[in-house]
Amino acid sequence: MREEEKIERAKERERAKTVGVIHILLFHTYIIFLGAVILGVIFDQIFHFDLFKSLTFQYLGIVMILWGSILVYWAQSTTSQPKSEVGKERDTNFFYRGPYKYTRNPTNLGLTMMSLGLGFLLNSLFSIIFIVITYLISRFIFIKKQDKILVERYGDVFTEYKKRVKDWL
Repeated sequence: MREEEKIERAKERERAKTVGVIHILLFHTYIIFLGAVILGVIFDQIFHFDLFKSLTFQYLGIVMILWGSILVYWAQSTTSQPKSEVGKERDTNFFYRGPYKYTRNPTNLGLTMMSLGLGFLLNSLFSIIFIVITYLISRFIFIKKQDKILVERYGDVFTEYKKRVKDWL
């Protein structure tokens, strides 16, 4: 095996580790959003408020759950690329696919929308409060770590993408 091939394989293993770390961060985000909803429902059983009982909030909850689910699915299907496209990350258009053209963290946005929709559907004031807190934790801890990893991995390509595409929330 030539030295160049060894270097390229080592780089590929390093890229795979980076992707794994990002997916672990996403998994942690999913877990804390689920925990926020569950904790909110528990608190609502103790301190109950009927703020979101109207049919409008119920429909809004359903729409938010559907919209958020579609956004998460679109984001996840966009990032699962076939092996033949590996190496394409050096291309400056790599980040501008699917929902990533419009927001840097569509999975986080979709997850927030789904969770808030569930909070409305369950008439759970505390779920909504905990989801907002969870969103802030996700934004300032997990997404910050994710951005750092992506800057290390992609350098100027990701930095330019960060400047051009902002987060919605």
